[in-house]
Amino acid sequence: QQRQEGGGLPASLHAQGRRTTAKAVADVIKVMTVRRCQRRRVVLATDDRHDGNSIGVELSMEGRRWMEIPLDLSVLICQSLGPNSVPKFAAACRRAQELCLLEEVWRFFCLARWGSSANLHAYEATKDLYIDRNGWFPHRCGRRQRPFFDVRSVKLHDAPCLTMDLRITEKEIIAVSEAPRGVLGRRASVQVIDAGTTGLKEQFEVSNATINCCDVGPDLVCIGSDDSKVRLYRRHQGTATATDPEDSSSYRPTCEYLCASEVNDLRFAMEDAVIAVRTHQNRHPAGLDLIPLGRPDVRISFPGGSWATRGKYIHALDGFEEGCSLSGVACSGEHPLTSAFSAMLFDFRRPAPCVVDLPVTSVRQGHPVGTMLWPLRAGCSPKVYANLLHEEGRRQGRGTIAMIDFRYPAMDDVSVRFELPDPVDDFRCFGGSIYAACTDTSSPQHKLRVHRCSPSQPGIAESLCTVVEAYDAGGRSPREDLKVFSVCPRGFAVSYGEYLALGTIAEPSWPGLDPETITLPPPSCNPVGLLVGGSEDV
Repeated sequence: QQRQEGGGLPASLHAQGRRTTAKAVADVIKVMTVRRCQRRRVVLATDDRHDGNSIGVELSMEGRRWMEIPLDLSVLICQSLGPNSVPKFAAACRRAQELCLLEEVWRFFCLARWGSSANLHAYEATKDLYIDRNGWFPHRCGRRQRPFFDVRSVKLHDAPCLTMDLRITEKEIIAVSEAPRGVLGRRASVQVIDAGTTGLKEQFEVSNATINCCDVGPDLVCIGSDDSKVRLYRRHQGTATATDPEDSSSYRPTCEYLCASEVNDLRFAMEDAVIAVRTHQNRHPAGLDLIPLGRPDVRISFPGGSWATRGKYIHALDGFEEGCSLSGVACSGEHPLTSAFSAMLFDFRRPAPCVVDLPVTSVRQGHPVGTMLWPLRAGCSPKVYANLLHEEGRRQGRGTIAMIDFRYPAMDDVSVRFELPDPVDDFRCFGGSIYAACTDTSSPQHKLRVHRCSPSQPGIAESLCTVVEAYDAGGRSPREDLKVFSVCPRGFAVSYGEYLALGTIAEPSWPGLDPETITLPPPSCNPVGLLVGGSEDV
């Protein structure tokens, strides 16, 4: 009866139904507001019609914003995206851009790419270090420039004495010397220099004979000298003392191996073996020795000109950048009749170790008689590089480095050759590029410079820095004035005369660019890399 007369529900039931319906709508809206990690401020307003039968619910939302994600989780998200996808994420919103510019994100990318070799100490912003490819290829806002080095020189020898070979690692530099000339009581020595401070960490004398070569392994230094011996020194981990609490480790002699003649070059292989190049007293090549360190009694000797070397005489050898292994050692060999040099690949696991023999400097190919492959450096397998050394090139004041690819059966006219403006003293392969130390002899005061060549532009040599403005050879001829060069992710080291110069990567300056305007570059469709231009890697 009340339903018929009033045309609706009683007032008490009507109010109760209104509260129930509003609560149900609010629950639905609450579920909607937390979807997709969004937070909304919701205002519910009920409105009854004049007849009292209908309920209206008004929904009011005041904007949308991202939920606050913890900082550590945000950093993990950026790290999981990777350096190529971070620019796309940075373009999403202001909050995403702030996350993508965090130091923790780019420090992670630098360490993931270069490990402990990342030059984090050289740059203020780790993002700039990654964009500059660990400092070796700086560029900002479409502008590129050469890397900047902090060059320091240290005198290694008091008497007239040359550094014969050196190796540079992340923490130290190993340099070996000749026997000082005209000084009695002085012996050839090994010096260990701190790569960070250029201070002398350790020095020990070896013998009265000149040390010709050295190589390093895990806590190991291997040297070869004119007294026909191969010596090994291992790092001894001692305990810190009260007088010297920091330096608690040093190299100590462990063993030595006597060869049939003088040792002119050697490499330490990852199979715990030493491969040595032997020469006569007049420096003519004599042969190869393979010495397993665990079983030195089963050493193998390959005389020069034998069937094992395909009738060639081995002058030099090197291991590839992936690591020196007995399965792949690059050598330079000389033909005894024509004096033509070949690039050779050896696999010492086989009875006939020479697997590839590519003639490079024959007269038929247009090279002057007496052109040598020196020095020879192995890059990424299966490519090797060699300086085409001949007197005509030195007189003309230029240098040429040839690339040999063992995948091709012969050298042809399309082979890559790097042209340098000055004669090459020494060079190394690093990160897909060639770094060479050259002496500019065009002026009365000789200058020692470091150049870089890229396989994409072999005819262009980029001058990186001048190590010495005025160099005095001390009356030594170019053949006698030996300079040794080495490079690593932290920088380079080059020896000249009695001195050693160490160049470490530093952050370059950008004149004309406001540091505030140097921001993260926009995303690119380049499949090689979004932040790194080109395909080279360091």
